[in-house]
Amino acid sequence: MKRFLLSITIFAFIATPISYLHAGGPKWMKNATKSLLTLYAIQQKGDTLQSNAFYLDDRGTVVAPFKSIQSALSAWVVDNEGNRIDVSRIEGFNSTYDVVRLKTKRGKKKSVFLPVCTEAATVGTPLYLMPKGDADEVVQVEKAGEYGYYTLKSKAEPQLAGFPVINESGTVSAIVQTPILTSTSPCYALDIRFVQGLSIRPMDANHSDLRNCHIPKQLPNDEAQATSFLYIVSATNTDMLKIYIEDFIKAFPKSITGYIQKAETEFAAKHYEAAEQAYKEGLAQQTGHDDELYYSRSRCIYNAVLSNNGNDTETHTLSHALTDISEAQRIHSQPLYTLHEAHILFAMKRFDEAYNKYMAVAQSKMRSAETFMYAWQCKRNMGGDDKAALAQELLTLNDSAMACFSKPYNLEAAPYLLLRSNTLTEMGRLRDAITDLNDYEHLMQGRLTAQFYYQREQLEVKTRMYGPAVNDMQKAISLSPDESVYHAELASLLYRLNDLESATAECRKAIELDDTFPDAYRLLGICLREKGDKAGAKRNLQKAIDLGDELAKGILEKIK
Repeated sequence: MKRFLLSITIFAFIATPISYLHAGGPKWMKNATKSLLTLYAIQQKGDTLQSNAFYLDDRGTVVAPFKSIQSALSAWVVDNEGNRIDVSRIEGFNSTYDVVRLKTKRGKKKSVFLPVCTEAATVGTPLYLMPKGDADEVVQVEKAGEYGYYTLKSKAEPQLAGFPVINESGTVSAIVQTPILTSTSPCYALDIRFVQGLSIRPMDANHSDLRNCHIPKQLPNDEAQATSFLYIVSATNTDMLKIYIEDFIKAFPKSITGYIQKAETEFAAKHYEAAEQAYKEGLAQQTGHDDELYYSRSRCIYNAVLSNNGNDTETHTLSHALTDISEAQRIHSQPLYTLHEAHILFAMKRFDEAYNKYMAVAQSKMRSAETFMYAWQCKRNMGGDDKAALAQELLTLNDSAMACFSKPYNLEAAPYLLLRSNTLTEMGRLRDAITDLNDYEHLMQGRLTAQFYYQREQLEVKTRMYGPAVNDMQKAISLSPDESVYHAELASLLYRLNDLESATAECRKAIELDDTFPDAYRLLGICLREKGDKAGAKRNLQKAIDLGDELAKGILEKIK
């Protein structure tokens, strides 16, 4: 396609347009001239770019080269009479074809414009180039989407970029493009209907070509798309979020989305009075979704209290959060609200009530392992005199959480395996606990700490699984080689397996790392005693005693 984008310099039509009129020109020429504009855009570096532009309708819609506003902090147009009109929104753009449609802040006076041609030009169609009104014609037609991309007979003139191309009937047919090869290129023009069809889509909220532009975009006309646009902005562009929220509320006053976004944004900024006012405005609209407003306010209050270490603040209390979610439930009861209510009750240490709420959620479509974990925490905090019965209830909740996953387990199941392993350990079912830890290790795949292997080794020792215990201590040491406790623990295991040489070496390594570690001296003394080195044994046992090890005394006394 023979089209090229705007060059580094953006040319503007500065001379008074009326001076370019041909004597005896078309009747529409006067209005065409009045529709011409100069666009000024202040860039981030402080310089101002000028470019040509023109009105597309009587509401102040402006068409211009896209690159003129790509990095703009602000922009305005100056009309034929010298009036300045600020640009307020970007209504649509296409960086590939270097065009943008802009909305201006018009007063009561309507803009002077020429109507848009509703048909495509064809080869041989006579056209006129503004601002002089020079006669031209189409010599080639290509496609720009479903519209035309025209090659004109005349040579390119960069200073005409952004001006309209008009047909004999006085309707705008195209907009002049700017070629890179200014001395040899023909003049190219884009079908004006292409520009008319431009709009802002949700994904344009974070479009890479406009990340440096501070002129707000016009929200999509469709509420669903506008909602998506707003959510994308809230995650990526907080600088303009307030502008878009106000635009959304103005465009869709009966939608709850705008009021919730406004309130939550103000709440996050600790503008509590403004947030409360936004909630009141939303409730006053009677949208039929008041429950969502109460839920939103309850969450904000709950999070504010949690950020204060779970303590009520001067302005927000858990009781208020509970009142709001109860009201939301009254209007439209649903599991999401029940879950939030349970969180609040848990924070209030009303564990029995919270447990019942969590279990209610567990019976709904929101059943999840996380819900059973919360119930587990409630049950543990509730306690009870019958320890065995309590342990069994806890294990049942652990099993219910794991039942939410299917084998082979995915990484999401890892924390629930670890939790069940802890419960099994407390119940004395150590081999079952080790099985869960083995599954946990498999899921974590190289992301485990030395402490994990040490803790599993402790269970393995209690169940006389000495071989796996040695392997775990060797893994722990490989992850944390300077921890003296791990070397001493490995020495103890090796001693049990009658590998005295290796045990002795590990004891010496532990002492090398920490020469105030009494357990290492005592164990070294025991190993040396077994090897027949009584003097060495007595010396190390005495060192352990000097460091406060009472166990070493009895062992030393038995050495004759």
